[in-house]
Amino acid sequence: MNLIKYRFRKIAAILLVLFVVTSCDIFDLDINTDPNNPTAVTPDLLLPSVMYNASANFAGGVNSNSHGFVGAIASADDFNLSVTSYTGLWANLYTGSLKDLDEVIKFTTNAGNLPGYLGVAQVLKAYYSSLLVDLWGDVPYFEAWNGNNLADPNRNPVYDGGSAIYDDCFALIDAALVNLAAVDPTNMASGDAMYGGSRTKWIAAANSLKLKLLMQTSKVRDNKAAIAAVLGQPLIATTADDWQFQFGKTLNPDNRHPWYQNAYTGAENGYNYMSQQMMYEMFRDGDPRFPFYFKRQTTKILNFDDPTERSTAPCTQTVGCKYGYIVLNTGTFNTRAELQAAGRISNPPTAADNAYLAGIFGRDRGDRAGVPLDGSLRTAPGVYPAGGYYDDGGFNSAGSALRAVRSNNAFGNGIFPMITATMVKFYRIEAILTGQVAGTADNAKVLFEAAIREHIAKVVAFGRALDAVSVTPSSASVENYVSLWLGKWDAATDNNAKLNIMFKQAWFSNLGNGFEIYNGFRRTGFPTDIMPPIQRVRQFALRLPYSLDDLTLNQSVTDAQRETVFDQDAVFWDVLKFKF
Repeated sequence: MNLIKYRFRKIAAILLVLFVVTSCDIFDLDINTDPNNPTAVTPDLLLPSVMYNASANFAGGVNSNSHGFVGAIASADDFNLSVTSYTGLWANLYTGSLKDLDEVIKFTTNAGNLPGYLGVAQVLKAYYSSLLVDLWGDVPYFEAWNGNNLADPNRNPVYDGGSAIYDDCFALIDAALVNLAAVDPTNMASGDAMYGGSRTKWIAAANSLKLKLLMQTSKVRDNKAAIAAVLGQPLIATTADDWQFQFGKTLNPDNRHPWYQNAYTGAENGYNYMSQQMMYEMFRDGDPRFPFYFKRQTTKILNFDDPTERSTAPCTQTVGCKYGYIVLNTGTFNTRAELQAAGRISNPPTAADNAYLAGIFGRDRGDRAGVPLDGSLRTAPGVYPAGGYYDDGGFNSAGSALRAVRSNNAFGNGIFPMITATMVKFYRIEAILTGQVAGTADNAKVLFEAAIREHIAKVVAFGRALDAVSVTPSSASVENYVSLWLGKWDAATDNNAKLNIMFKQAWFSNLGNGFEIYNGFRRTGFPTDIMPPIQRVRQFALRLPYSLDDLTLNQSVTDAQRETVFDQDAVFWDVLKFKF
C-alpha cells in the first residue's frame, strides 16, 4: 500500500520550488525553460506527497488531542486550548497539503484526460475538507487556495459555513464517482500511495465517505433516502479494502508514523500517556488487541516509601484519581478486586500478575500533574497503529523491557485508518438503531459481531506483518471476548442502550483515528461511561479554536470568527452540544 516509500526521492528533487509564485514578474524573460524548475508537476508525482503530508498532519498531534477529548489518550484531556494551539497545523494544511491537492485538481481538470486522478483528488478533498469542518466549523474553503492565481489572486479568503462546505463535499464525491468510473487508460499505480491505482477500491471509499457524512449530518437533515441509496452501492466491506495511509520506515526524509516518531526515536518514550481507563478495561476484558495496542516498558513496582519513586507513579500528585497506579490500587475503585472477579489475576495476585500490571502505566483522564521523569516507565504506543513494538513480555532482571522504546529500534510504518470496513459496519449499525434505514436490532447484532471479529483479525494481521515476534491470540481468547460483548449487547434493553454499547466498542476499535470517536461522541453522547476529567481548564471542546495567525492576518476575518468560543459554539451538525 505504501508506494510513497519509493517515490520520495523523486518528489523531493522537484518540489522544493513548486507553487512558490509571486506577483513579481521582473525576471519573466524570453529564455529557454529550465527543466529543473518545472512550473507544474504531474499528479503521479504530487499526489503521493499530498497523501503523506495530509496524513502526517491529521494522524499526529490533533489526532492525539481528538482521542484525548473523549478520554482515550491523555492528550489535551483538560481542554487547555487557545488560539495558539493549532497555528502550525492550520498553516501546514492551508499552505501545504491541501494547497497542493487543489493544484492536482486544477491540473487534472485542465488536462481533461485524467479522470482517474481527478476522481481520487476529489475524494481526498471531500475527506480532508469534511475534517476541517468537523474540527473547526466554518473555515476558509471556496476562496482558500487562490492566492497564487495571477489573474485574480485572493490572499484573504472568507470563512464559509460548514453546512455549505459539506454540500460541496457531497458534490465532490458524486463527481469523483463519475470520474472513477470513466474510461481511462492511465495507470495510476505509481501515483496512488493508498490503493495502488485501484479505481474499484476508490469507488468503494467514495461511497463509504458519503455514508459517513450522511450519518454525521443525520440529526440536522433528513438523509434517510440518501442513506438507503448509498447502502445499495459498493462500500468498503473487508479489511483488504480499508482506506488508510501506511507510513514508511525511512529516516531521511522521515516518513514514519507521528506517534512512532514521538515515542521511539528519542532517548526514551516522549509520547503522551495512554488512557488508564482504556488500558485497564481492555486488560480486564481480555481484549486480544491489548499487546498490539500497548507496549509495556517495566515490570518494576515503584516503592512508595521512596519519595522519588512515589512522585513518579501515576496520580500520586492528584486528588480524585480512579485508576491511579493500577498495580497498587485498592482504593474506592479496587482494580485488584475487579480483576480478580474477572478472572484476570489470581487471588492473591502472583508475582507475575503484579509484574504485568506494573507496566500498565498511563494517566487518569484530566490528571494535570506535572510530567515526572517517567519516560522509561510509561506505556508506549504498540505495533498497531503506530508501527512500534508488539508487547512480547520480554524483560530483564531489573524489570526493563528487552526491546526498549527508544533509539529508533522499532519499525515506524504504522497506519492512519481513514475509513475502514469496521467503521462502515458501525455506520450501518447506527443507521439501523436510529431508524435511518429499515432493520432490526438482530440485524444490527450480526454487524456488531462481524465488526469485532474483523477488527481483531485486522490488528493481529497488521502486527504480525510488521513485528515477527507478534503472537496470534488463541481462538478461545477471541471467542471469550466476542461472547462478552455480545452479552453486553443482549443485556442492553433498547436500541439506545445498544447504540451505547456499539459506540463503546468503537471507542476501542477506532484507536488511531480519534476523529471517529470524537465525532461520534459529539453526535450522540455515547459512550456514556467514559471517566470525567479529574481537573479541567475549560468545558468540553465542541470544536478547535481558530488559528491566531489567521485571525490576525486574514483581512476577511469577521467578528463572527473572532468571537467564536471553542467550548461554547458547536459545529453545524452538533445538536447535542455536550457539557460536563
